Amino acid sequence: MTAPRFSKRTHIDRLRAEALLFPIAAFLYAGGWAKRDAAQCFARAFERLLNKKGARQLKHIGDPTPYADIVSLWIRDRKFIDSSGNSRLLPFQGRSSFAALVRKACPQIDPHVALSVLTRFANVRRTRDGTYKLISPFFLTCSDKSLAFEPMAYFLSDASDTLGRILKRKAQSRGADIFWRKAENSNLSQAAARQFLAFGKERSLAFVHEIDEWLEAHQRRSRKLQRSRNKRRVGIGVFSICSGLEPLSARKPRLRLVQRANSEH
Repeated sequence: MTAPRFSKRTHIDRLRAEALLFPIAAFLYAGGWAKRDAAQCFARAFERLLNKKGARQLKHIGDPTPYADIVSLWIRDRKFIDSSGNSRLLPFQGRSSFAALVRKACPQIDPHVALSVLTRFANVRRTRDGTYKLISPFFLTCSDKSLAFEPMAYFLSDASDTLGRILKRKAQSRGADIFWRKAENSNLSQAAARQFLAFGKERSLAFVHEIDEWLEAHQRRSRKLQRSRNKRRVGIGVFSICSGLEPLSARKPRLRLVQRANSEH
């Protein structure tokens, strides 16, 4: 079977790489780094990556949007949910099946490819009777052994693009005023940290679903408009923070940096 275009390897071109590294370069320069020292540090980091063993393997899945759309449709469309509002167990083929779900969510993707990606990252599980069960209401991209490359690349690119636009923005700029926000605390016990991550995951999923519903309600419906080149990606990304223990001498400068950034943006 020939895999569709969604599973093709994604390449990072020079312009995207430079955009990704721009905020990092600005951060290092402001911190007193010389260009030569920064280049040497990046080279050492690259060598460290090549020599690292036992880390999760990066797997290319192509554009992650279709898989997120499949999961989203599975928890919303009346055809694929039961009377209680829960996602149905779906056979692979049939009128109300996984294949039908994929064709409705994204006709260009092969249902076999979609099922392979969704099961690999524990979004879907095959039951004993041969049907398929949705495990996560949100497209997961990480398993015990692998990590989907494209979602991670999108995340890094979007985060760098946001910071880069904030750095370059002038008072008379006519573009959208993008932003970032963060809440954190460095005085929690290990047990409280675990409770917070569980609480944050639950609340952020509800928030992201609300955002997704708003975007879906306001998206372009016309096929002509959907094919238009005048498109913009908009959205909100949420991630958790859980650092290792830090020595007291390293905490204060880090907190001052966060407070300054929050007050300016």
